Amino acid sequence: MTHSYTNFYFVLLAQTLPLDFAGPLQVLLEAKRQGVKLDIRYVSASNSLELDGGLQLQALSALPSKLNDNDVLILPGCNNAFHTFDNAQSKQVVEWLKTTVTNQTVLTICSGAILAARAGLLKHKYYTTHYQLIEKMRVAFPECKVLENRIFVDDKNILSSAGISSGIDMALYFVASRFGEKISASIAQEMLVYFRRTGHEPQLSAWLKHRNHMHQAIHIVQDTICENVAENFTNKALAALVFVSERQLSRLFSMHLGLTIGEYTSQIKVARAKELLQKSTHTIEVIAQQCGYSSSRHFRRAWTKYERSTPQVFRQNHREPE
Repeated sequence: MTHSYTNFYFVLLAQTLPLDFAGPLQVLLEAKRQGVKLDIRYVSASNSLELDGGLQLQALSALPSKLNDNDVLILPGCNNAFHTFDNAQSKQVVEWLKTTVTNQTVLTICSGAILAARAGLLKHKYYTTHYQLIEKMRVAFPECKVLENRIFVDDKNILSSAGISSGIDMALYFVASRFGEKISASIAQEMLVYFRRTGHEPQLSAWLKHRNHMHQAIHIVQDTICENVAENFTNKALAALVFVSERQLSRLFSMHLGLTIGEYTSQIKVARAKELLQKSTHTIEVIAQQCGYSSSRHFRRAWTKYERSTPQVFRQNHREPE
């Protein structure tokens, strides 16, 4: 049977971290407002509970006895999770996951990975979690493949994030893969999350840097550069987009970004090259062309301004798991 709507189940427990829950929820609410056919449901082993910080949630639905194939489960985390998730309700959720989940997509946020691991959902899977839990998870669940320094990890039907704000990045990524990049990009702009982090970004990426200003004309120029990485725009062409002079545009970039237009463009081109090295099997020459470089030599020269290793070594160390 085909279901036109996707059901998203937030599986909530006492002491759930509010942003683990609210961040992905906001992404889905924006997607629904933009016409995506989805339903959001809040389920728990109890009718009411208290989030970390004291916020009370009431009238929660029971854990469903059956799931559709295209349903999505979201497992937020909590503080002191190995202890907190030892209570009776958490154990009930783990047993429910064991008996109910088949091939549905499961998104874990922060320590929510503990619930998935205890239910056997992460066995032989790549995943990530909060950096403070990495070693404990490695010891507790040796059959699961925990990855460090990842914002989020996608391994077939299991998506996992490092926690807190990274749940937003993972949710935007999932929306892009399930419902389309255009919708995800629109949601990111609405939420002022400019050019989301990729799963391999351990820190703030070039896509997100220099976006914490409110000058709309500069955002338009940045959007144009980011969306057309293969192009090599002149300052004159970029200035014409926002009806200012070249000199004024250069001054605005310096004022709001602390960079020249050329320096910002170079950072974006290298960031795109990193993504292609991680996700594609293209040769260095092809990647250089796709990022607007006239030759692989020109690309390597730009690369060395930001990276110590070569593009080949970067690819070997950062390829996404098959």
